[in-house]
Amino acid sequence: MKCEKALSTLRNRQAGKADFRAAAKDISHMLIDDLQNRLQESSVDTEKLCFLIILRSGIALLPEAVEAFPHAPVGVAGVQRDETTYEPQWYYEKMPPLTSDSVVVILDPMLATGGSAETVISHVIEQGAKADHIHFVGVLAAQEGVERIESIIPKENIILADIDPELDGNKFIVPGLGDFGDRYFGFDDTHS
Repeated sequence: MKCEKALSTLRNRQAGKADFRAAAKDISHMLIDDLQNRLQESSVDTEKLCFLIILRSGIALLPEAVEAFPHAPVGVAGVQRDETTYEPQWYYEKMPPLTSDSVVVILDPMLATGGSAETVISHVIEQGAKADHIHFVGVLAAQEGVERIESIIPKENIILADIDPELDGNKFIVPGLGDFGDRYFGFDDTHS
């Protein structure tokens, strides 16, 4: 299966930037196809759809998303976790206006503790969106993170390629795939 091959490449810590990016594109395509199918089955009005990327790694999922939904506006949430407290910290925000009719799709490849996603989801609800109209699309999650956001948005609105069982002492997904953003943007990898 293509998804398993792409996920295997992403998990391979020796994979170079080119292979990692190609696998990220393949898996993004599959995730967005799944999103399209689910929205269609639920008769969701995709004209009300907008994407919200959580920086920085959410950028990797964006090309496939806007190709599938070229009319959709894109918002940006700059949220990163403090590596000491593990709590999410906002540093930037630019979102389209949201209403109770908005269908918001949050893009973030990794869902570890779920803190950043929960923060963004709560903010989107405060801006006017309904929890039932919020979707999360990601590559890999820890069970803890999935349970955290399932307490806010419907389980069927969460699309993931895989779920790993736990987090380590530093709140990283185990076995995981390393830092998705660093690997995608080439910060910790000397392979080509």
